[in-house]
Amino acid sequence: MTKSELYEKAYEMLEKTTPLLTDCGELCNRACCITTEEDLGMYLFPGEEEMYEGEHPWLHIEKTSLTYGNGKPVFLATCDNHCPRELRPLACRIFPLTPYIERNKTFVIRSDPRAVPICPLARESSSHKLDENFIDAVANAFRLLIKDSEIRSFILKLSRSIDEQESFILRMTGTGKGKKGGRAAKRRYNRRK
Repeated sequence: MTKSELYEKAYEMLEKTTPLLTDCGELCNRACCITTEEDLGMYLFPGEEEMYEGEHPWLHIEKTSLTYGNGKPVFLATCDNHCPRELRPLACRIFPLTPYIERNKTFVIRSDPRAVPICPLARESSSHKLDENFIDAVANAFRLLIKDSEIRSFILKLSRSIDEQESFILRMTGTGKGKKGGRAAKRRYNRRK
């Protein structure tokens, strides 16, 4: 299967599901879709940039300094606040979740700690629980995608980057194991085969 075919299949698996059964954008005024900062965006998964070849005036894709594997660049997608929903990048479709490979090589879907500042659903204190069908759809999509060695390598790099960010936050805030602040970003949604 080509990368384009993999992403088409993953997009299809995620097409009919959202984080909540209601419009989650009503909780935060669509904070994840509306930004005034030019450098905020979503990482594209390896080869996903091919899904956006051609003219897409609402979307800007640029190479970042982040690399994975043997120095392959990671691309960042930013949009002009009004993207066609059916054309959203994978990271937008799964927000506020992220695929994650633990240090023991266990693959999980977890709450993305980078989402905590803008998404109420990513916070442990949220009274809203993510829809189980959404979590399952994300897990199933990544069970397919992680079979690709390049995508797996990217997820591994992303996971270690998240570890570094969490470690930095814990050092700066003085929170740690056993304290509420240290757990907010560590919510995992284990979905085994």
